[in-house]
Amino acid sequence: MNQLIPFIQNPETSGKTLRISELLQQFLEQHQDDEVRLRELFDLMGDRAFGSTLLICALPEALPLPIVGISALVAMPLMLVSGQLAIGFEKPWLPDLIIDRPFKKEHCEQVIFAAIPFLEKLEYFFEPRWPFFTSPEAERGVGVLLLFLSIIIALPIPFGNMLPAIIIVLICLGLIEKDGLIIAISGMVVGITPALLLLVL
Repeated sequence: MNQLIPFIQNPETSGKTLRISELLQQFLEQHQDDEVRLRELFDLMGDRAFGSTLLICALPEALPLPIVGISALVAMPLMLVSGQLAIGFEKPWLPDLIIDRPFKKEHCEQVIFAAIPFLEKLEYFFEPRWPFFTSPEAERGVGVLLLFLSIIIALPIPFGNMLPAIIIVLICLGLIEKDGLIIAISGMVVGITPALLLLVL
């Protein structure tokens, strides 16, 4: 039976100074098994907690990759973890059924290979600023925005998943890099996301 405990167990052993793109490159170099589990990726991210957890789950939807059925796999953990951030959990939690589910290594490598240059370009623009938007008080509001975007991803909207997923990635990088300005700008984009999605229907 699953216990309601954080799945990130060893923050002291994580590379806190490494950016997400560098940690993913490290994972590619070190992982030798034929299967990949989310727990292994989350452990690598260490104490970055909500930001890294949601970013990892959103990346497959933010990239133009032909992986069938990925929306159904990422929507549930996105909604669960963003909801936990909104109600004030200190650490994210996901059931063992999700974080220990094995995925084919080639599918995960496909996502990571595409994600690394994408993240490297984004990370160039991030730096610590506007600390209010990364404060514990503001994070609950950020969680509400992320939950709203996660629900959109779960809806069967043709070509409607990439935009909210990209916004989730931007917000999560903002949480990780303590960049409140990017979070604030992304939050404003969330307000017009439904109107933008109507244009593709």
